[in-house]
Amino acid sequence: MSRPRYDWWAYVKGMIRRYPSLCAEEKALHDISISPDLSGLPHGTGKHSDPVANAAMRELPPISRHEMEAVQKALETTQWLDNGKDRLQMIKMVFWEKKYTVAGAALKLGYSERTVVQWHGDFIRLTARNFGLM
Repeated sequence: MSRPRYDWWAYVKGMIRRYPSLCAEEKALHDISISPDLSGLPHGTGKHSDPVANAAMRELPPISRHEMEAVQKALETTQWLDNGKDRLQMIKMVFWEKKYTVAGAALKLGYSERTVVQWHGDFIRLTARNFGLM
């Protein structure tokens, strides 16, 4: 008998898939532009002229930050579980590289499909719990 799916199941899977792009977006927000402004126009707009301060003040939208932190916390928890390294590899192959299905990842990692399906569901539920959906 299969477990019932929750309304938020697809949302959390999308959240996990977006994690690498959210990390890259956050990193880009905090990168400091080192190119000079060559426009020659005056800067009387009331904005900060300090690129370091500008980088420090830019942040992801609150919902994106909350999603990223939920996945990050789930990853940190997962790495300390039994077979944590293999679980993280499964997450990488299925969610981020999108090269394998859960069954394909099970074959590649050398575990039964049932075990990897369980890991897959555990990670989704852990992320949902960290996000506050459970």
